Parts: sequence; C-alpha cells; structure tokens
Amino acid sequence: MNKPTIFLLLILTLFSCQKNIERIDIANTLRGHTFVMTSIGEKDTLTIDFKDSTYTVFEYSDKNLPWRIASFENNNLLVFDRRVIAIKQIDKNTLKGLLISEKDYEITLEKSKIQWNKELLNGIWIEEKNYDLFFNDSIVKPPPPPAPPGISESDFQYPPFYEIKGDTISASYFYQLSKSGIDISNSTEFLTMELQSDLNKVEKLWKIKKLTDSIMIINRTIEKENKKFSFLTTTEENIKLIKKR
Repeated sequence: MNKPTIFLLLILTLFSCQKNIERIDIANTLRGHTFVMTSIGEKDTLTIDFKDSTYTVFEYSDKNLPWRIASFENNNLLVFDRRVIAIKQIDKNTLKGLLISEKDYEITLEKSKIQWNKELLNGIWIEEKNYDLFFNDSIVKPPPPPAPPGISESDFQYPPFYEIKGDTISASYFYQLSKSGIDISNSTEFLTMELQSDLNKVEKLWKIKKLTDSIMIINRTIEKENKKFSFLTTTEENIKLIKKR
C-alpha cells in the first residue's frame, strides 16, 4: 500500500469519529459554480469551473474532465479525474481540503461571483485598432487579393471581426468565415473555444477583464503554427474590442 493511500485511510479513520456532524451536500455546492483553488503552501492558484459531472481548469486548458464526490461516513472526497482531495465546507463560499499525492497540498476553494451579464456578449465585435477602418469609408483600405475559385472579391472581409450569438462565435477575415462553439464559465469570466481567426492562428481562451454594452477587454490565449510546423501557445493581454452599433 503506497504512502498516499495510507495517509488517506488515516484521515478517514480520524474523521470517522465525527458521526453526528450534519451531512453537507458538497457536490451541490460545487456544481454550477466557478472556484479559485489556492495551494496554501505554494500560493499557486487555479480557476476551476464545475459542470454537472465535468470540470475545466482554464490555466491549463483542461476541458470537460470528470469529477465526483465520494463519501465515507461523514467525510467527503473530491475526485478529480485521478486526483483525490479530502474536503470539507467552511462556509457557503469556501471549502478547505488536502490534495493527496506524492507530496500533499493543503488547499482552499473560494467561490467566484458572477462577473458579467453574458447577454452583453452577443453582437459584432471589432478590435479597437481596426474600428475606424471598419466604419470610415474615407480611409483607404488595402486592395483585396485575388479571390479563390468560386468566390467573389465582394466577399473579401477586412478588417476582420467577431460575432457572438448565444453559444457560438464566428470570425470573418479575408475570404474566410470560421465558427466555434463557446463554453462560458459559470462566473462568465472565461470563454473557451476552438476558433480560427487568421490563416495560422486558433483562439483557445478568452478571459474577460471588462464587459459593457459597448466595449470588452480580454486576454486571449492563441495557438499559432511556427516555421518548424509545431504550435506555439501565447497569451495576448488587454485586447480591446468595440461592439458594432
């Protein structure tokens, strides 16, 4: 029997004496909410979005992985894929636990508030640097390149723009139109996607830093193909988008 298993059994044995503790539905506390998990010793943080039976960790692009709550006596275990956390609820917004691994970590989970009204996401969005070019016909635009076979030059789109409708986002650029489903976090702070928004660029994640009925400021994580035919993931910060009126 390995060390993590022995340590976990000791924790359960210690807690099993507390048989009169009122049972708390930890699964219901987590489900449908976004939490920030902090490692007390390491000061690392992760943002975790809990759906009905799957979770997403935005910092690592871990998406739709399984989670569940296992119980023994009055003790709760949060099972993340293959990780186990002995966990208890401190108050309605805070949980505390111990991540059992080769090195054990004491952690806290703090519930995130809903940040934005997700209905404000719907609409056409243009990067601020392209906004005047999009609407001002007096600005000379670069001539379109030759259209591919079967496509008219009138279909050429520059500058590019995004359009969000419910759980779908599209990008129009040059002679291309690409679409992706989007998964909006429970806190409405993160949008995950697989959106090709340029010939060699795929957008994976938006972190919304500000959202109103006219502007949105985001950090966006992108994946670009480099000259060695591999992919490089980077984050572009403080990108300002303006909504088309």
